[in-house]
This record gives sequence, C-alpha cells and structure tokens, in this order.
Amino acid sequence: MTRQRPTIVDVAGRSGVSKSTVSNVIRGAANVSDTTRQRVLAAVDELGYRPNGLARQLVQQRTSTIGVVVGDLTNPIYSQLVKLLEQHALASGYTTMVSNTDGHPEREAARIEALLERRVAGIAMLQFSGGRSVIDELHDDGVAVTVISCLEERADCVTVDESKGLAISVRHLAELGHERLAYVTSPLIEEHTNRARHESFLRECKRAGCSETAVVTLDVEAVLAHDADATRELGRLLESSRGPTGFAAANDIVAIALIEAAERLGASVPERISVVGFDGITLGGLTRIALTTVAQPIERMAELGMTLLLDRIDGRTTSTSRQVLLEPELVVRATTAPPQG
Repeated sequence: MTRQRPTIVDVAGRSGVSKSTVSNVIRGAANVSDTTRQRVLAAVDELGYRPNGLARQLVQQRTSTIGVVVGDLTNPIYSQLVKLLEQHALASGYTTMVSNTDGHPEREAARIEALLERRVAGIAMLQFSGGRSVIDELHDDGVAVTVISCLEERADCVTVDESKGLAISVRHLAELGHERLAYVTSPLIEEHTNRARHESFLRECKRAGCSETAVVTLDVEAVLAHDADATRELGRLLESSRGPTGFAAANDIVAIALIEAAERLGASVPERISVVGFDGITLGGLTRIALTTVAQPIERMAELGMTLLLDRIDGRTTSTSRQVLLEPELVVRATTAPPQG
C-alpha cells in the first residue's frame, strides 16, 4: 500500500490552526505570530508536507517558469546562451521553456502567445525580430521581458556593442594589408542585427581606407549541401582580378560556410583569402577550423540578462528600461594572414 501524501488539512489539524493560517505561514505572510509560525512549521516537518506549487502559482497568477524565445537553435551561439540561461534560472528557483522561431516574426508572436497562456513569470528573447507591437504588448500585459544578444531600446537588454563588432574585423584585416573587403551574411541573420553589423563594417572600411567590393549573402544550408547555385555569386567574386581578399562575416556559422565554399572553389584560406567570423562559438576554435573571430562574452551576457529579467520579475527596478553594452574581443587564429603579392 502506498502512503497517502499529507495535506494542508493534516497540517492544520496537527498544529491546531486553520487552513488559511497554514497557507499564510507557507507563503511567508507577516500577519502570523512567531509562536504560531513555529508550531505550523514543526507540523510541516513532522508530516513531511509538500505545498502544492502549481496551486500556489495559479493563485499568484504566474508560474516559476521563464520563457526563452530564440530565433535559430541550430546556431551554436544561441544554444550556448540557452544552456547558460537555464543554469542561471535554475540557480534562482526557476525552470525554462524554450521556443524556437526560425527568425519568422509571425512564428515569434505565436510562440510568445503560447508562453503567456502558460503564465510564465517572464520572457528572455534571443535574436528578437524587432516586431513593433511585441514589446509594447508585453509591457501592456505587465510581463517582464529582457532582450539578449541584440539592442532593444524599449526593453531591458544586454548585448555586445554592435558599433565595434565588425569594425574590429575590418581593422584586423586592414592591419594585415587587405584593401578590398567583402561583408558576408545570411538570410537567417535577424534584420536589425544584420543592419547594425553591416553599418559597422562600412564605417570602419571608410576609416581604414579600404574599399567594400561586395555584400555576399550565403544560404548556409545550401552551401553545406554542396548546392552549386549557392556558391555562384562567390565564384564570380573570386575569379575577378579586383575581387576581395578579406571577408568579414556576420557570424561564425556564415564564416565557416564561406571557408567551405571558397576552398571548394579552389580559393584556399588564408593563402588566397582571409576570413573573420563573429560570435566566438566553440566549434570555430577546433584545430581543423581555427577561425579568427570577434568573440562575444556569452557567459557574462547570459548572467546579466537573467539578472535583468529576475529584477524585473521581482519588481526591483523602475519602469525605465536598461541597456547594457558589452565589449567584443578579437581572437586571432589561422584563417587570416597578409594577402599574397
């Protein structure tokens, strides 16, 4: 026979108080005498009573779950951030529920609505699409929200300083002697982030006296699937006598796809072209890849992002949104070198 779990009625009977008094003690209400509190807690301990967390959360109109909305879980930078956020949430007594949107604003809105139906305590958004109404609706509903890894002025956010990100890539290539540069991106890069990184690239090209020869958009999945159409634009650039010798990528996954495509086309790295990524994912540090990159401090980003969100959930902040900009760092490896000739 299985032993029946003790209930709040059992605790009330053992301690000689009402159910409401037991409930007040469990939720830490101030209007209970110390003597009564100690008697109730002793009964809880003796009986091994476990409060019904779900019922308590329904009364409070929120759960102990934090929603994490991410644009592309196949990108290791986001999967690493999700893992770190989960660790920080767990340390504070929260669980996480992850929703992937594949970068589609409509899907993002649907995922957020599903999280709200589950009464999440707050939402951490990674690679936010920037839909105008989403943040405003969350604020109107009183939902705590923090945007992590991209700048959002209408909400608490933590990200790297995008004005410096791709500028570091350009500066490194220019110092090596590269004068003709290209910016490489992908349709999966969120529009606001892509625009900020390209603008940073252009500003530093002008400052360093380099010329931007092209913007290359790579379909990463098609490149890795050896689709010839996916490398046609890159092939024309590499065949040109005035083509770029240095490539600054919007993220590390794009940079790795570029290296794969270039070497398949006969342009070795770094002998023929140099490539700089952005993010600092673990994969890029493997010896076979050894990608030069501009690394984001993702451990610090996750820690600060969760702190901002929990402060908002617990009401420890004012209505003013807070933006935290972190410094990116150049990590030089084997995919960059001075141009030949």
